[in-house]
Amino acid sequence: MDRSVNALWRKRAGDFWRGAIPYFRDMTQSGLPGVVIMLLLAGLAGYGMLLRDMPANFPFTLVGVVVLTPIICWSPLRTWLREADIVFLVPREAEMPAYIRRSFRYNGFACAAGVLLVCVLYLPLYSAGPATTPVVLIFIFALLLKLMNIAAAWRERQLVERASRRAVRLLRWASTAIAAGALLQIELWKTLVYLVVVGGLFWLLYGRLSRYPLPWMTLIAEEQVTRRRYMAFFSAFADVPTESAAVRSRGYVSWLARFVPYGKNNAFTYLYAYTLVRTELGGIVIRLTGLGIVSGMLSAYAGLWQGWGSAGVCLLFVWLSGIQLGSLAQSHRHSVWRLVYPLPEKTRHDAVLLVDRFASLICAVLIWLPQGIWLPGHGELAPALAALALSVLYVLALRPSRVRKKLLFDPDDD
Repeated sequence: MDRSVNALWRKRAGDFWRGAIPYFRDMTQSGLPGVVIMLLLAGLAGYGMLLRDMPANFPFTLVGVVVLTPIICWSPLRTWLREADIVFLVPREAEMPAYIRRSFRYNGFACAAGVLLVCVLYLPLYSAGPATTPVVLIFIFALLLKLMNIAAAWRERQLVERASRRAVRLLRWASTAIAAGALLQIELWKTLVYLVVVGGLFWLLYGRLSRYPLPWMTLIAEEQVTRRRYMAFFSAFADVPTESAAVRSRGYVSWLARFVPYGKNNAFTYLYAYTLVRTELGGIVIRLTGLGIVSGMLSAYAGLWQGWGSAGVCLLFVWLSGIQLGSLAQSHRHSVWRLVYPLPEKTRHDAVLLVDRFASLICAVLIWLPQGIWLPGHGELAPALAALALSVLYVLALRPSRVRKKLLFDPDDD
C-alpha cells in the first residue's frame, strides 16, 4: 500500500470529487447549465454587436484592468488538509513540500487556463481600440503576472500575522492592477521595468516579515472555506451535509438585522437574518451582487443591444443571486435547537420567506442601479424600466413559491 504524501493527495482529491458528482448531477437536472449556455450565447452575440458599433469614448484600458486584475490576482490553493492533520501529518512535515508542489501544479494549470480564457475574451475588444501592445505579448505577460501572484500568494500564506497578510494582499492587488494598466497602455519596456522593481520590493518585504515554513493553520482554514463555498453552492440544488459554519461580523451589512423587532414571533427572523449576513452564504451573495453591479455598469455604459442586452445582464445576475439565496431554506434544517424551543414551525417558514424576499429585493435593486443611471442617459428608458419591472416581479411573485417548495420538501416536516 502506497503511504506517500503524493498518494494521500490523490486519494483526498479523488474522494472530494467523487462525493461532488451527485451534486453536479442535481445541478444539471435543474436546468441551470442550459440557461447559462443560452445566456452566454446571447452575451457573445451582444459582444459581437459591441465590437461592430464601438463607442468612440469606450474605456478600453479601464475595462481591461477590471477584467484582468481579479483573475490574475486570485490564486487559490486546494490542499485537502483537515484539522486532524495537525496531529497525523505534522510529524511528516519534512515530506510535505512534495504534497504542496502537487497542489501548486493542480491549481496552477487551472489558474493559467483561466487567465488565457479571459485574455481570449478581452483581446478582441482591446484590438478594436487603440491597441498599443501586441496580442501575443499580452498573453505572455499576463501569464508572467499570474506566476508572480501565485508565488506572492504563497508567501502571504506563510506570514505569521493576519494583519500583515491582509495588508500585503491589498498591496499585491493594487500593484497588479497598475501592472495590467501599464501592459495595455504604455511601452512594453516600461512595464517590464515596473515588474522588476515591484517584484524586488515585494521580495524584500516578504523577507523582513515573520513567516512559517509550512502554514498549517492557514492552509486548513483556506480548505475549510473552499469546502463551505462548494457546499453552499450545491445546497441551492440539493440537500447537502454542511461543514462547520464560519462566522464573519460584516458590520457593513449586519446592521440591517437590527431592524428585526425583538420578540418571540421574530425569533426565527432574527436567526435567519444573521445566518445570511454572517455566514459564507452571505459572502457569496455579496460577491455575486458586486459582480452583477460591475457587469451592469459595463453593459449599460456601452448600451449593449440598445439597452436590452444590458437589461438581460441585470436579469441574469438577479436570477443567479436568487438561486444562491435559495440555500437559506436549507440552513438549520437539522439543528436540534429549533425542536427544543416551543416555537411553531410555521414561523420558521414565514421567517425564511421574509428574509429571502428582503435580501432578494436589496440585491435586485443594487444590480439594477447601473441600468437606472446610465440607460436613460442614452435614451434607452424602456429597457431600464423593463429590467426593474421583471426583477421586482421575479422577487415578489416567482421566488416565494420556489422557496415554499424547498421548505415543503424538508423531511423534518413530515
